[in-house]
Parts: sequence; structure tokens; C-alpha cells
Amino acid sequence: MEKCLTKKLLFSEVSGCLAEKPECSHAKKFGFSFVCSHPDHAKYHAHVTGALTEGEAHELYATLKLKRRDEFVASLNETSRRYFCSETDFFGRPLAGG
Repeated sequence: MEKCLTKKLLFSEVSGCLAEKPECSHAKKFGFSFVCSHPDHAKYHAHVTGALTEGEAHELYATLKLKRRDEFVASLNETSRRYFCSETDFFGRPLAGG
């Protein structure tokens, strides 16, 4: 299991999980991201532990989310992909596998 790292979210009840492939029982899937529901999740905030700045944690969370989304879309067959989304993201960048 990876060392736990989290980032602040708007809701204080949970934090954003920064593990690439979370395996602990406190990681809950939320769209293409994971949130941490550990009772002491705030103790694992990357900026509190000194592992990352808040900006770096935010960037990592966004990168992991996009990577998971792109992997999901790439796993779809061509017909499903057409129904699910366009060939580009919201910024006009090609999706992985698209």
C-alpha cells in the first residue's frame, strides 16, 4: 500500500486522495477521483506533511483525475466512445487512445 497523502477539498468531511491506485478501505471513488474518508484525513494533507505544496497537490489531483478519465475512455470500443464523449477534452486536447 502506498503512503497516504491527501489534499484539501471544499468539504471538510473528506479530502482528495493523492494515491495513484488507492487500495485502502477509506478511499472512495468519486467520478474519476478518489476521496479519503479516514477520520484523521486532514493529518495526511500533502502540505501539512511537507511532501508537496498546496499547488503541487492540486495539480497532482487534477492530473490523476484526467489520467483515470483518459484510461476509461481509451478502454471503450469505438462506438461507445462516440456516444460517451468527443475526441478532445474541454480544452481541445486529444484524449489518450482517441
